[in-house]
Amino acid sequence: MRHTIGLLLVLAVSAGAPAQEKGKDEAKGAITGTVNDPKGVTAVGALDRSGDAPKRFEGKVDAKTGKFVIEKLPLGEYDLVLDFGKARLEGVNLRVPPSDSEQEMPLSKEDKATIEKICRQLNKFENEIDLLTIAGNCQHAVVILNKRRTTPFYESKPGEMIFRLETWKFEKPEEIWIKSQEELATVFYRERLQKADYDKKSLTLDAKLGGIKLTKEEPRADAGKLAPPDGKAGVRLR
Repeated sequence: MRHTIGLLLVLAVSAGAPAQEKGKDEAKGAITGTVNDPKGVTAVGALDRSGDAPKRFEGKVDAKTGKFVIEKLPLGEYDLVLDFGKARLEGVNLRVPPSDSEQEMPLSKEDKATIEKICRQLNKFENEIDLLTIAGNCQHAVVILNKRRTTPFYESKPGEMIFRLETWKFEKPEEIWIKSQEELATVFYRERLQKADYDKKSLTLDAKLGGIKLTKEEPRADAGKLAPPDGKAGVRLR
């Protein structure tokens, strides 16, 4: 009899485990917001950059009110992406861990100069590189790099180039800044295209729209009111 009761308890626990795990996997969240001028909005979505390739979840926007919602999102971290025809507004996560200092210290001019020098030294393939920003504190930093290869490369066609947009993370465990080995780079874009097409590209990055976290405690997030990008050609951070 005791063996029978024990067996029943084991079976009950085993049967309950998959259900609990399944419920955890099915937990969903949502991101909402409002576009000030919704006339030009053609698409809205949320990007999960945690994997090898970004995963996009599409949302819906009200053409009259500008209110949008992206639902049924697995709990995690997202960057918003809003398309306005050929112009794009995209979130970028510039948050870094706090430093070990009792009082948080910002990056100094010397810190930024050192990090920029390292970025340019490590970049071997592209012949043009712009650092859109260097953000962080005295111990942790993140950099947005707009990199272009405009000179001929293997099997390149006339007028063809390579465009890469990435974020790199840095840390200063002791006295020297080093590139993070845990997260070598977060790739936003890696395109092979004609330079004439790149020159028409309109991409505006916004840190307020990046790194939006959805958790079990707070599965919904409001991005607030968003101003459309100016639509001008170029890759920039606003």
